[in-house]
Amino acid sequence: MHAPRTHKKNSGFAGLIIGNIAILGLFLILIEGLASYGLLVYDLVRLRSVSERRHTKYDPDLGWVNEPDVYIADMYGPGVYLRTNAQGFRNNHDITATVSDGKVRIICSGDSFTLGFGVDNTHTWCELLSSLEPRLETVNMGQGGYGVDQAYLWYKRDAAKIGHQAQLLAFITDDFNRMGPDSFTGYAKPVLEVENGRLVVKNVPVPKQNSFVLWITPRIERLWHLRTTEFVHRALLKIGAATIDQPQPRQREQNEKTQKILRMIFEDLKCLNEQRSSTLVLVYFPLISELEDTPPREWIDFLEGESRSLGIPLINLFREFQSLPADEIANLYIPYGHPEYPGGGHLNNLGNELAARAIHDKLINHPAIVSALSARWSNGWAGHHRRDKSGCRL
Repeated sequence: MHAPRTHKKNSGFAGLIIGNIAILGLFLILIEGLASYGLLVYDLVRLRSVSERRHTKYDPDLGWVNEPDVYIADMYGPGVYLRTNAQGFRNNHDITATVSDGKVRIICSGDSFTLGFGVDNTHTWCELLSSLEPRLETVNMGQGGYGVDQAYLWYKRDAAKIGHQAQLLAFITDDFNRMGPDSFTGYAKPVLEVENGRLVVKNVPVPKQNSFVLWITPRIERLWHLRTTEFVHRALLKIGAATIDQPQPRQREQNEKTQKILRMIFEDLKCLNEQRSSTLVLVYFPLISELEDTPPREWIDFLEGESRSLGIPLINLFREFQSLPADEIANLYIPYGHPEYPGGGHLNNLGNELAARAIHDKLINHPAIVSALSARWSNGWAGHHRRDKSGCRL
């Protein structure tokens, strides 16, 4: 028995519709894909170089350092300015060699969280400390992209020229990972290694990078995040033609190496500060991703252990930030992808204010620091002592 002719016509008509829909879908996918790649090419061409290029220069010891006497009115958006003084510090005034009577000077060392990426000079947590306590004078020696190694080397080279009563060495977890490689986003940097029980600086003088390398590096990093690129990489992994970056055992080995170097950095900085009648304090800043997900327990445990064993105060800001509701935490950080407000993931004005208050409260309640500051404020002593440096590590 044959099917009715009308049924055959309906089946053919339905198949035609389905086929046309499938072709249209494939066409739209193709158009969307081409548009995506077109936008990608446009984005890569227009992609700006790292913001630090606007206010830094090549440095043979550190890789890069602030230009002196820079003023950029709209550095991070309309009216969000950046100014450096004659010494290249992010301060609105030059820093004298000696400390004024009745003042206590604090040097803030660190990365872009200390520099205050995304906020103006007056809203960095370092500068806000002096607003909370007018008897404090703060020196902002933060720099975008620095690892703990570069912050340490900059302090040793340039902070020796100015008197101070405390050094706040601030860092985020990423700063530990930056210590291993000899470059960061295309910019060459020094590397610290341990040889015969001593810290040795390698890759110095730091090689100068040509402009093409500096231009192409961020674009390669952006390109790598394409879904197609990730798909190809996964396919290569399947056939054994590629390897997973930083497998777990290798990461542990790298962390152990970094921790050994950090321990020696902390020991040396404590020694140098004691020679200068100063107090070293460690400050650990949380990333918003670490507050939303899992805190870096390994690094927290390491830093708390070193703080106890070396007798160095540690201000762990994870506790202050984690105690807040999730929506309030989000309001402390600059959102990612804001077209006129660069610096996604960094602390905004509110975040810097919270950090400054937490650091201030812990400083004035720490016995050793209170003793040093009280003595300083009571007798008005404006000098600073220096002893023989031969006892320090580097």
